[in-house]
Amino acid sequence: MMAMNVARTFGAGLKYIYTRPLLINALRTNGNHAELLCKSEPTTYFGAVGAAIKAGAMAASRDLSVITGITAPTYDAQGQAILMGWSTLLSKTKLALGAAVGGIAIGASKGFPPILVIILAVVVAIGFLRLYFFKAEVERCIVRARAEILPEVDRSLADGRYAYPPQPR
Repeated sequence: MMAMNVARTFGAGLKYIYTRPLLINALRTNGNHAELLCKSEPTTYFGAVGAAIKAGAMAASRDLSVITGITAPTYDAQGQAILMGWSTLLSKTKLALGAAVGGIAIGASKGFPPILVIILAVVVAIGFLRLYFFKAEVERCIVRARAEILPEVDRSLADGRYAYPPQPR
């Protein structure tokens, strides 16, 4: 259970410092490409930016205040949903950590803690720390992207650089 949760952190390893210029450049040149980029990592701040692009594109107006009124709440809601998903994984990993510590306690009460249980508890503790710090990094990226990337999303939509695809009939 813990290994699957920690494995997700290795699969979603976007670094904000490298992806911010990429995303801003895509928003300034081709908004549709920016949306495709955002679909690549829905469990990071890319998911929140992608949701804001999609919601803002559905606005019938190119007025910046209207678009901002749509994208900001959408971004906040999607960002909270992403953080809630990581918090859920973190709480499951806490259960695994508790089970490992409980195994050590049971072994110690019998007079000998098995070395395999101790090794497993150390691995679970390392995995918990990895997941905890990754969640903190995702939260930090979501806050920074709201201040740095969301205004660029609004400008991109107001300037018409994103062509919302027509609905299939």
